[in-house]
Amino acid sequence: MKKILKWLGIGFIVIIVIGVISSAGKSGTSQKSESTGVTQEKQQVREPTVIKAQELADDFDANQVAAEEKWKGKLVEFSAEISNITETGIAFQNVSSKDFSLTQISCRIKDKGQLLPLKNGQSVTVRGVVGEQTIGVIDVNQCEVID
Repeated sequence: MKKILKWLGIGFIVIIVIGVISSAGKSGTSQKSESTGVTQEKQQVREPTVIKAQELADDFDANQVAAEEKWKGKLVEFSAEISNITETGIAFQNVSSKDFSLTQISCRIKDKGQLLPLKNGQSVTVRGVVGEQTIGVIDVNQCEVID
């Protein structure tokens, strides 16, 4: 009789644990729908913050953590001289006010067709969402060439 009660108790605990896990899964689903709402909200037209490429680079040179807090996820627009064009986008070097800064801006272009008429050394205005800095390269995503 003690063995039966012991197994019933264990079974009861297992059922409770399964219930808790399944309810946690349901709350994860609602989080996904909330994040979907955020994604849709981000797709709405937003006005970019017009800045100088030098300002962005100098902020990251001064303090990467503070710069990411200030700029990450923000839509910005800036002009700079193209230093490299690749399949994924445009790179801007020598954008910092420091003499020996290795900070660069990498702009990942949404529409690769915008890359075709561009040339290295050309000054362009781009708009995109600031990401993180990795090994001195500031990622700007969802870029588009404005002019």
